[in-house]
Amino acid sequence: MSEETNTQEAPVTEPENNEPQISLADFSAALQVIDVCTQRGAFRGEELSSVGQLRDRINAFVQHHAPAKEEGEAEEATEEVAEEVVEETAE
Repeated sequence: MSEETNTQEAPVTEPENNEPQISLADFSAALQVIDVCTQRGAFRGEELSSVGQLRDRINAFVQHHAPAKEEGEAEEATEEVAEEVVEETAE
């Protein structure tokens, strides 16, 4: 007698990685949000020093980990993205 084995293969799925991720682009966006909020007067006077310190720390992190670019190019790119954020939030 022959036995038939009826096996169904389970679909192969990669385990889900639900670990939160953050990138340099996220930090750059946070810098731009701080800059836009500051320009619009969203912070009270007593908050400015702590907001400024946070901005300085984030900026130092981004500058340290960003790919090497010429200084002028990096500033232009930051200004362009900041302008885009201002335009998007104005809509």
